[in-house]
Amino acid sequence: MIHSIFSVQCRLSMKGLFRLSGLSFLLLAFTAFSATASAQNARKQIYVAAQLHAASIIRNEAERRQWPDYQAKMNLFIPSEASQLPPCGKSLSVSFPGGDKIDLNRFRLDVRCDEPQGWDMAVTVKPDIYLPIVVAQRSLERGQVLSPSDVTIKKLNISSTRGNYVTQPDEVMGLTVKRRIRELQPIALTQLDSPVLVERGQRVMMIAEQGGVQAQTVGEAMKKGRKGEMIKVKNESSERIVSAIVTDSGTVRMVYASGQ
Repeated sequence: MIHSIFSVQCRLSMKGLFRLSGLSFLLLAFTAFSATASAQNARKQIYVAAQLHAASIIRNEAERRQWPDYQAKMNLFIPSEASQLPPCGKSLSVSFPGGDKIDLNRFRLDVRCDEPQGWDMAVTVKPDIYLPIVVAQRSLERGQVLSPSDVTIKKLNISSTRGNYVTQPDEVMGLTVKRRIRELQPIALTQLDSPVLVERGQRVMMIAEQGGVQAQTVGEAMKKGRKGEMIKVKNESSERIVSAIVTDSGTVRMVYASGQ
């Protein structure tokens, strides 16, 4: 009898304990769910605000650089600490600490909740920007002068080019390849030189101006030169060596007049 009473009491106790444990479990689960939902809300707020601001930065950059037909995708890297933040009751403030200079490979945005118990979060943005740019139609060798058949247009991700790309084929026509360019490799102006307009030992037209009076004579270039470069030229008449700036094919402008 005592055993029976004990068994019943034991069963009642266990049943009550089970009910209590079940209630506690539900409370814990609800608390965890609420915390997760809050964290997701804060993280989502950060994601949306950063995404919109990054897209605006790229759009302004596209207008400034006059990009034709571009596509952009923002890859955001939000610190894990964002999962512990409470959601913000106000619209988030987003700032770009880089000023006017933007690195298309990677840049940072500062996201801030302007509440008494607010918070700050730094978000890294790595955009993928696809843009039609000039690439080599075939392998181009050093010293080759570019013509229309040497290049083509291809839409590529320019984010890692650090600005070393060209969008208009006319920008590179007539320029000389400084080092080998692979087939379909993006062409940059840093890979090219202006064509040589004056060769070493070449007879050139020397033009001198002084007081509104222009004089011309013939000289010998002491070194090769491209447009805008300064070279030494030997005057055939006086045999004096003077400095001159290459202005065109076979033509130089003297920096100072002969006899000065």
